[in-house]
Amino acid sequence: MPDLSVKPDSHPEEKILANYFEELPGIVWRIDVVSNEITFLNKYAASPEGERIRAVLQNPQIPQEVILPEDRQQFRSCHQLILSRRRTACSFRVRTESGQMKWFKLMGMPDPAYPRCSLGILMDISVHAETILKASGSPKLADRIDLVDDPVLLVRFVDRTVHLANQAARQFLGHDDQALSRLTLQDLLRDNPDTALYQIYEELIFSDHWNGGLLITDALGQSHLCTAHIQAIARQEDNLLWMTLYHHNNCTACKGLPVRGNDTVSTGFSVASLRRCASVKTLLKALLKALPRRSPTNGLLLSRIFINRNVVSVTGVGAPFDKDPEELAHPYEGSIAESILRFNQPCHVVAETSKSIKAIDWALFIPHGIRSYYAQPFFTDGELAYVLIFCSTEPDSYDPDSDAPLKELHQEFLVNLERCLARKR
Repeated sequence: MPDLSVKPDSHPEEKILANYFEELPGIVWRIDVVSNEITFLNKYAASPEGERIRAVLQNPQIPQEVILPEDRQQFRSCHQLILSRRRTACSFRVRTESGQMKWFKLMGMPDPAYPRCSLGILMDISVHAETILKASGSPKLADRIDLVDDPVLLVRFVDRTVHLANQAARQFLGHDDQALSRLTLQDLLRDNPDTALYQIYEELIFSDHWNGGLLITDALGQSHLCTAHIQAIARQEDNLLWMTLYHHNNCTACKGLPVRGNDTVSTGFSVASLRRCASVKTLLKALLKALPRRSPTNGLLLSRIFINRNVVSVTGVGAPFDKDPEELAHPYEGSIAESILRFNQPCHVVAETSKSIKAIDWALFIPHGIRSYYAQPFFTDGELAYVLIFCSTEPDSYDPDSDAPLKELHQEFLVNLERCLARKR
């Protein structure tokens, strides 16, 4: 576990950083998300119940005991994003042993120095919150959502129209106030299947909240893959949906770049070459030859998914993977497959692996010089069975907003993959 405690031979900048942490008015922490360990980087106690407050981040039972029921889901969502090494922030209320209610703010971000860690601070903001409450009674919803760093939308349940949006949401979606007032939930979620929307509404009716992956459509018609937390709330006469969006797709729409599309099958490629393959490796090599001559793809990986065994089995072809054995085993936890299922992703695209927080990227892609990749899942009988991954040694090689590379060959590839695997059984 990384440690910033000051040692006699520490570098001066480390001493300065440690002293800075000691001066901060909050509990500074670092969580190793791989080993699930937490290190507190200063001695700040937050309150007379400092140890109990620290335990909110350590013991999963403590939040259930001390955080007010209406704030627990927001805390859980924030904590889960911390464990996924994502930038996040939330505020919540705690009931102390003496019966007092205190306000806390939790903020976290990926640790820039340690790729397996999140870094953040837990602050007692009770004085600040009480000042606001005394000045204006109960804070307005518009003020509350503008305190959130991530995009937040408040949607009227009765007609699914947008009631309020914070600054982050307006910037993310690209709508002005007038356009936002006409925006409906159907407009935002138009690129999601109807079955997914019915499932969301059903879960909101029975449990008051929903978490999962959604495609969010912006003012330009571009889709952004987000993790959404939707909470039903009542405010005076309105029944509202509080919708927080955690955008985790580094897509061309966000970078303001024109959609460039992905590779299609090169002229002259014969599907018959796939049908002649007798092994998974030869099939992948044949598929690699289907790419156009100037394709950014340098290699292909096939990942077979065995969730019940917590294993993915990877076979690669192309220059980056030529020396690797077939069916190399990696843990399912931290894999691309886990991300696809966890966030209900139609594909998984990484524009720059050096910025990644997934264990598989640091174990497999980065050591082989892979800078970007496009992962396409394949399901068999409703279960994730395979992930085909197009790999490039250059960053930003794939467009997440366009069809998958070689999409027109996917069905033929899947049929011949099953045939090749059947020969081995």
